[in-house]
Amino acid sequence: MLPQIKTLLGKSAAPAQREARAERMPPDEGMRYRREMLYQSIRESMLAMEVLSNMYKFKVVNVDQQHQVFIVMIEVSKLFEAKWNGASASFAQAEQRLMTGAMNRAGVTLQGVFWRVDETVDAFAMPARASDGADQTGVAMRTREVPGDVSHARVRLARRSAETPAAPTGSANSASGPSAAGGKSDIGSTQYGQL
Repeated sequence: MLPQIKTLLGKSAAPAQREARAERMPPDEGMRYRREMLYQSIRESMLAMEVLSNMYKFKVVNVDQQHQVFIVMIEVSKLFEAKWNGASASFAQAEQRLMTGAMNRAGVTLQGVFWRVDETVDAFAMPARASDGADQTGVAMRTREVPGDVSHARVRLARRSAETPAAPTGSANSASGPSAAGGKSDIGSTQYGQL
């Protein structure tokens, strides 16, 4: 009786296995997917260790042809500090966190993490995106702001106030405020609009 059950199960399982194989991603698409999942895993692990994105940059290199084993090269600024549970984490602890996150989230193996500390850089610059307009100086690079650094915000506020003409003090519009007049506020803007 047991051999008959096995043959029945074997016959019914074969079409299901063929269907599952047909639904798989093509190999090149699967490789791109695993690489992108690894990128996300590294970013999330760094964020979990309270590392800001301007404190590091990284490259990923595959070791095998199936893109299941990788090496990560991370360059960190001199302000880099990883924390775990409120305490400073060493490079070895950060590396272990990255390896665990890559296996859990992306299903790939990090064979090694290589660190390079750049003592001359406080924060890494990001290349300009297509949606970024060139500022008045024509610089094509934008820098990431370090928390607590208000110099960039002051520059933006000064540029904005210089671009908007001031309303006369005796007019009715100045008494009711810039928002009632439809003008821009000197306070700033949020993702929802002007303040």
